[in-house]
Amino acid sequence: MGKYQLIKRALSGGAGALIGVVLAAFASAARAEPVTIVAFGDSNTAGFRLFEKNAYPAQLEQALRAKGHDVRVLNSGVSGNTSSMGLARLDQAVPPGTKIAIVYFGRNDVRWGVEPAKFRANIDAIVKRLRARDIQVLLIGLRTFSLADIAAANGALYYPDFFAAVSREGEKDPKYTLIFDPIQHLNAAGYEAVVARLVPVVESMLARQPAAEAEPATGHALSVPMPAARPQSAAQ
Repeated sequence: MGKYQLIKRALSGGAGALIGVVLAAFASAARAEPVTIVAFGDSNTAGFRLFEKNAYPAQLEQALRAKGHDVRVLNSGVSGNTSSMGLARLDQAVPPGTKIAIVYFGRNDVRWGVEPAKFRANIDAIVKRLRARDIQVLLIGLRTFSLADIAAANGALYYPDFFAAVSREGEKDPKYTLIFDPIQHLNAAGYEAVVARLVPVVESMLARQPAAEAEPATGHALSVPMPAARPQSAAQ
């Protein structure tokens, strides 16, 4: 039955039937909206010196869509940001309607000598505020600085090392990094390798999306086994 025939029948059936049709239409439209994922972080998220299409958020969206997921991934990375800067812009960076946030800060905190306790407090506050908005969180840690306890305490999923696919023992493979960049930001191929590892993790979050919306803001089962404790020391 076409939509016009449905409306005509609803009109003939009275106000109650018409209201039912309208509500069903709104529900259908809501289900048709893509799931909004926000990648929130520093230059590693923004894609330093790259076209936006080559940064990991855009590549993640393309990879998820290729696997049949109706998503949009927003790039809320700002080069040079510390966790304090991220916390200050959180509400603007992660807009209403966001369902999943991928949080990755810390490289600049370590580089600029931010006290570990302050860094951890900022990350904890970011994750808490996102979870209070019923947003699923994928928290990414540093290879040498675990944040798994913060993720577990706030019902977030934890990913221990953003660069695991492009490095060995903390040393990045040059083929995945920008030339003439002493900090070794990733190039497009590097982000492609990172995204290949991230896709199944984000898919697991998408699979539980309807259930996640009905769960309390903290304590849900989005968790992975905590990695062995690592020394809380300098950056990779």
